[in-house]
Amino acid sequence: MDLWGKQAQEAKRALRYLSEDQRNQALKNIALALRESVDEIIAANSKDMDEAKKNNLNAAMTDRLLLDEKRINAMADGVDSIANQDQVVSCIYNERTNEKGLKIAKQRIPLGVILMIFESRPNVVIDCAALAIKSGNAILLKGGKEAKYSNECLGDLINAATKEFLPKFSVQVLKSDDRSTVNELLSKKEYIDLVIPRGGKKLIEHVYENARMPVIAHFEGLCHMYIDSSAKEEMALDLIVNAKTHRTGVCNAMETLLVHESQLANLAPKITKALQERSTELRVDEKFKDASGVDLKIANDQDWATEYLENILSIKSVASVDEAIAHIDKYGTNHTEAIVSEDQASVDKFFQVVDASCLMHNASTRFNDGGELGLGAELGISTTKIHAYGPMGAEEMTSSRFIVLGSGQVRS
Repeated sequence: MDLWGKQAQEAKRALRYLSEDQRNQALKNIALALRESVDEIIAANSKDMDEAKKNNLNAAMTDRLLLDEKRINAMADGVDSIANQDQVVSCIYNERTNEKGLKIAKQRIPLGVILMIFESRPNVVIDCAALAIKSGNAILLKGGKEAKYSNECLGDLINAATKEFLPKFSVQVLKSDDRSTVNELLSKKEYIDLVIPRGGKKLIEHVYENARMPVIAHFEGLCHMYIDSSAKEEMALDLIVNAKTHRTGVCNAMETLLVHESQLANLAPKITKALQERSTELRVDEKFKDASGVDLKIANDQDWATEYLENILSIKSVASVDEAIAHIDKYGTNHTEAIVSEDQASVDKFFQVVDASCLMHNASTRFNDGGELGLGAELGISTTKIHAYGPMGAEEMTSSRFIVLGSGQVRS
């Protein structure tokens, strides 16, 4: 454990000497290696998928575990996108000159050594390694045993692709299935500057309770969409179907739909039909059930508080945008909240009052994603406001310091 930490600290110091060209060339080599190693990656991933089947891994985690040619090429595209982004580390901004003639500016600097602890999701290895390289950080990646073969394959690929450009141990995929490894890592504040957990609620709570270094957390994604009284029917239906059924096991999928009462007579039957055609289980309030004309399951308080990560949707009728906001305040998890409306006053109120890392107007919740928002990839979607809020890209993996240029000034 100490060895991993010492190696990461050595890499952190060496990374300071790298040029932007060296960082970008390392990234381009990773993207190329991914495209050239599709069969090898799929073979490793198949071993994990076989184990998942034997162990009855749930549908959401199994979906996140899968790597196919399309997903591998998307990972490569994300790495290329990160390489093509503007320089992040060492950039100077907010320059000014004070009354003493001192030139004062701020400079972006790496955070240091980052520990990622994650479940399933082998794409995290590539996404987070690429963002760490771009931002000049060393990174330790501790994945779950369910993605053992995939993670190790991708870690070996990264090290082979970057050995000419990066210091050794800049990216370490930790090969240990021992559960005690996580607790030991969380105690190593002398080596690790920040830990980011990405996975289920139990994992994140465990990290919060045991980490001796700062934590940035990606908590639950209990995402809502509110259909306002002014919403356009066709748009609303398209957005509802996409936000719920495009990929049900991910954190930016909609879990609760809020529908203005004035829309129920027209929309409830159409929403019900569209979602039942896609095998979505609906749990609704009495008003929506009556308007739908179908004998739907009645939702309870637990449903409003549940991130299903399955093809299940809770639906509640509300009398106003204020009632929708109150429901989100009570049950939301600061992840992604959407309003479908043609009334600017309702949109303005929603955007002013709702507390979430990303707010959507007339767009699917599925767009709260680092790749979709132009970050290339993401470490995760932070639902805590300290340091970062929302998808974390390369810029969110930096801090800043003051740079002061003088010509002999002394303080009187």
